[in-house]
Amino acid sequence: MLHNLQIRVKRSPAKPSDFEVVEAAGPALANGTFLARALWLALDPFHVADGAGAPVRPGDVVPARGVGEVIESRHDVFGVGSVVVHDAGLQQFSVSDGRSARFVHPGQTPASTALGILGAPGMAAYFGLLDLARLRAGEVVLVSAASNAAGSMAGQIAMLKGARAIGIAGTQEKCDWVTRHARLSACINYRGEPLGARLRQLAPRGVDVYFDNTGGELLETIIAERHLASGARIVQNSLSNSDPAAALARAGYLPEKDGIRVLRARVRDYEHRRGEFLREAIAWHGAGRIAVKDDVVEGLTRAPEHLLLAMRGGNFGRPLVKL
Repeated sequence: MLHNLQIRVKRSPAKPSDFEVVEAAGPALANGTFLARALWLALDPFHVADGAGAPVRPGDVVPARGVGEVIESRHDVFGVGSVVVHDAGLQQFSVSDGRSARFVHPGQTPASTALGILGAPGMAAYFGLLDLARLRAGEVVLVSAASNAAGSMAGQIAMLKGARAIGIAGTQEKCDWVTRHARLSACINYRGEPLGARLRQLAPRGVDVYFDNTGGELLETIIAERHLASGARIVQNSLSNSDPAAALARAGYLPEKDGIRVLRARVRDYEHRRGEFLREAIAWHGAGRIAVKDDVVEGLTRAPEHLLLAMRGGNFGRPLVKL
């Protein structure tokens, strides 16, 4: 009989004991579904953060996107042996009806990239910059959380498209990776150096596009200190649903004069254009033009502590569990 190791929520997560490791019975298949064995699982804090998405209740398996291999199938499309990305949850085995599933592309190598730079975070960066912000060569792009999957991808896309990208990160180690490996023009360690002064040096005429991965205080500071150029675009790819309009007004930005636009990157709006993204991004990746930084732990039992680290912003790269 199949046994299924799962990570479930005991209470609102703040420490590892707020999760529990449970050995459950293997899930049963119905017609039109498939059973997948997890290979990689992504740890996304927004799945368990208060007020973000569908509420997670005590006893629920922690939600997670994953890459898995289909080991049993009653589905017309996803057969045994298929490698798929789907809503797996933090567990060894999961059943899917295929509605949230898609095949891993042969170019998504290793398969973990389908959860990072060649997956939803990469798509948010790609369409956020190129479709929403209409990035132009020669512009200055500022990226917060520049060492995470979406942030590093946004900075690298900006550079590849002829813009100049400046990253913001919380440690010198992250900043060093951003400039040496992701090859952004510069990176500001906002905990170790004065953000405003450094940004004035690096972008004296202001920032044309701010790819916002964090929201909150960092976004408020960028606006309040008037680092945005006339006609700037703020692309929001953060958990915060706050509207920066009030902060822009407080800082003296005038819609008719400054033309600052606030845009929200929603990957679901671009699902029908995934192929367009993959064609260009896989070519960059295959040619070694995109650096990848993953933060991997092995084994499902290490997932809770790694997820909590990511919730505190302590991860360095895409937080993943390898099974």
